[in-house]
Amino acid sequence: MNSRASTALLYVALIYIVSVAHAGSPDTAAPRTHANGEDLVGGWSDLAPGVAVFKGMPFAAPPVGELRWRKPRPHTPRAGEQPATEFAAACMQTGYIIDWYADVAEVFGGSREEVGKPNGYSEDCLYLNVWTPAVGAGLDGAAKLPVMVWFHGGSNKSGWSYEPNYHGDRLAARGVVVVTVAYRLGPLGFFSHPAMQATPAEPIANFGWIDGLLALQWVQANIAAFGGDANNVTAFGESSGAGDLTEFLAHDIGAGLIHRAIAQSPASDFTTVNTLADEQRNGLKIAATLGIDNAHDAMSRLRAVPAEQLLEAAARTLPGRYYDVVVDNQTIHSPTLARLERTKASTIDLLIGTNADEWYMYIDEGSNAAAVDQWLIDNAPGDADVLHAQVADESNPRRALDRLETAKSMLCPARRAAARITATGGRAWVYQFTRQRPGPGGEQLGAYHGTEIPYVFDMHDAWLPTEDLDRVLTDAVMDYWVQFARSGDPNLPGRPAWPLYRAEQPAVMELGDEIRVIPPFDAALCRWLGPA
Repeated sequence: MNSRASTALLYVALIYIVSVAHAGSPDTAAPRTHANGEDLVGGWSDLAPGVAVFKGMPFAAPPVGELRWRKPRPHTPRAGEQPATEFAAACMQTGYIIDWYADVAEVFGGSREEVGKPNGYSEDCLYLNVWTPAVGAGLDGAAKLPVMVWFHGGSNKSGWSYEPNYHGDRLAARGVVVVTVAYRLGPLGFFSHPAMQATPAEPIANFGWIDGLLALQWVQANIAAFGGDANNVTAFGESSGAGDLTEFLAHDIGAGLIHRAIAQSPASDFTTVNTLADEQRNGLKIAATLGIDNAHDAMSRLRAVPAEQLLEAAARTLPGRYYDVVVDNQTIHSPTLARLERTKASTIDLLIGTNADEWYMYIDEGSNAAAVDQWLIDNAPGDADVLHAQVADESNPRRALDRLETAKSMLCPARRAAARITATGGRAWVYQFTRQRPGPGGEQLGAYHGTEIPYVFDMHDAWLPTEDLDRVLTDAVMDYWVQFARSGDPNLPGRPAWPLYRAEQPAVMELGDEIRVIPPFDAALCRWLGPA
């Protein structure tokens, strides 16, 4: 063989060796880590180069059979490498959230069939997902990136941790570790019955909320394996998820697991919570629908009911019900706002806000002036005339009802929580999201409940009209959210300064067609519906 041929063969051989080595190197081989006693093999993001994704990791034993309506048990590690490349089944639920997405898609000209759906449903559903850009650090904790743990909404009866808007690829690409969490829902997660008191070592309510607490404990124990910093954890969530995380803040154990929080449109007034007696009455009603009386074997019989049958009975017995935590004097002892002053949350950093038209999509299109009058009689009988004057500029009764209900249910409570945090030594920043999507759909729905979520994750559905302005706003929202997770303060160079919220001199950041500081929207309504 001549020297030229030998050189050529050597060159080809070197290329082959380098190619094989490159294929097995950390930038192309499947990302691996060891967490929760298991060797886990994840995958690479299709949306954000360099981001590793670990899907469907169990953080608790399956809450099935005798473990239904009991505190979540620790997950037993499995031997050998475990694939973490598929999302787990969603927790058992009705089609409420899929119908919600389908309704919104239709308004924007999309098809009901194109909305995302979960990977099936199961009672075995206590899994979480992690997106991390820390693979260059070997997933060994050396990176110590900020951690953002997401709690989904859905009235605590529907939703799942990987809805299309919740994929954390692009958020993680900005230098944070994103975790999205599942928790038991509806009558499987927020249920009580008098017979539960026969086992005092077990919870008697708030099972889905306790699942979230265990997920936060999992983060503390394991997030270093994904490059996250367990001492820099931000809980963030929307609607019922935001309401649940404020309950974590107001709980001594929960507050110790969270270092700051972002509450998007929290579905809570922070002052009233259902009682255990209320929840037990509901449990008795559901049991009666199933033909189960309050005998000594009631719980064993209820645990034997197929999950689908239980969901159907609950929906028939309590149609349209919103599920929430209850004061059970075991896990939760009093309403949220009162407890915020007495826990570690009193000095926490909080970013909180609402959307301009939270309730519009839920209000009957045929609402008239009489409906406004009735709302005022039902909700503020002593101040009806004063409140009516505050919305007198609305020619459309549906818009007036939207403003009233949005203020009562979300806007004013969010500001109360911010004021309470700042009054007790914490820091709070408040936003008002006002961006409407372009076109007739945006005009119809306004800045609707949940509209901000695609901007937070940079996951805009294909059926959502998205303009350059939406991309610009997305970039700003993500900057603020990530900077807050990183430092506890959303302010960063190149963005409009966001002032602290103070009750005596309140200021709110408008996130919309413009990003600017404004006086609190509907402050006069809040003065009558509760302190601003």
